[in-house]
Amino acid sequence: MEYLQPTILSSSKRPELVPNESLLIQQGKIGLYEGKTKLERYQDGVCYLTSHRIIYVDDANPLEYSIEISLKDIKQVDSYAGFLRSSPKIILQLEKLQNTSTATSTKSVWACPICFFSNTCSSLKCELCGVKRQSANEETNVVVMDSEERAEVCKVCTFINHTSMMDCEMCGASLKSEQHVNRIMPGEIRLSFRRSGHSSFLSQLKTAINVKQWEMNERETSNTLTPLRGVGISAIQDRIEKSTIEANETMVDAFQDLDRLMTKATEMVKLAESISSKMSKDPTDELSELRNHLLNLGISSPVTKDSAGSIYHQELARELADFLGRLFKQEDDMKSLTDVYCLFNRARGVALISPEDLYKASQEFERLKLPFKLRQFSSGLAVIQSLNMDDNRAAHRILRHVKEQGGCLTALQLAELEKLALAVASEQLMITERMGLLCRDEAPGGLTFYENLFLVSST
Repeated sequence: MEYLQPTILSSSKRPELVPNESLLIQQGKIGLYEGKTKLERYQDGVCYLTSHRIIYVDDANPLEYSIEISLKDIKQVDSYAGFLRSSPKIILQLEKLQNTSTATSTKSVWACPICFFSNTCSSLKCELCGVKRQSANEETNVVVMDSEERAEVCKVCTFINHTSMMDCEMCGASLKSEQHVNRIMPGEIRLSFRRSGHSSFLSQLKTAINVKQWEMNERETSNTLTPLRGVGISAIQDRIEKSTIEANETMVDAFQDLDRLMTKATEMVKLAESISSKMSKDPTDELSELRNHLLNLGISSPVTKDSAGSIYHQELARELADFLGRLFKQEDDMKSLTDVYCLFNRARGVALISPEDLYKASQEFERLKLPFKLRQFSSGLAVIQSLNMDDNRAAHRILRHVKEQGGCLTALQLAELEKLALAVASEQLMITERMGLLCRDEAPGGLTFYENLFLVSST
């Protein structure tokens, strides 16, 4: 259908939000109808309501059967409370303007004797320079051009372009000779709620439609990106006047915000000095340091029990997977569950989660087919590692560290080298030892691991 457009998902199969878009609520076990007809491929998924869109992500096949509906196309929202075996539904009445274009056929044009601009026959004076059209007896350069030839001549600068050009090669003006007609496309989409959440979703939807956050973004975009078009000296004067007005308004706003800016200046300077200092100390780790600072900026629209309801741990697992994708530095990386808990809660700001919620969310990784898994060692240590974690590759990397450190390595040294928790470093050394690549020396000073020279000599 015209309104069901494909949507972009992250690696954890959650919607990618556009700038200034926020997630309001999500609900699982949703089915879609077009009118009263079931949409067969869209009967069991999660519906995300944002400030701009309604996004459906299918549980079974999210990459192929996930769509979005723009809130600006919704003209009316109705509700059906359900009866007996019929689930509650939200009914969306949709209207969308569809642009249709009809090419102009043939036109008679006359060329200006001064600037040679091609004008339509209805023009009594040149559209470019303003010279009056000559009388019928004096006029000798009236020609008839079809739509393809008419498109070659730029209406702004009169440059003659190749017929394949869409924009003028000289000034960039559009060469299209089409008339656009708007046609309203009505439709109806129903959201069927197989479980609870109908009332809260409906309330949030009505609020989002009334606020119309997308219109604010469109106005900002049009103010900054819309190019100025015009013809002749008057258009140049209009541009100068408009630029002057915009500059004055900007200066007024800047002075009004100066006091608020100064209150934040100290914090911004400290942040800039911190980043500069860290990157100057170790130039080889510039990207790594910068990424760590970006991680500290937090998570926008964190998942909460109020917004996710019955699918809270499922959605929390997806959000956690997105966070870990930025946190992990390599494919065979692992972090202790305690470290992940601290880092994740710091990124969520005030929307803190409990250790139990983190553990339950981590258990959802395998079911949701996310690129991470929860692992527990015999010692009781619980870690989260990437799905591609290879103990053999990690063991050989540790053996390389042993050789570089003069033939011996402690858990504390490994933790410093690979930025690991001490418990995780110890477990990785144990794994390498079990593979026969290392041997241990338990001394009063602690446990030290050495390269297994017997294995080297035997090979």
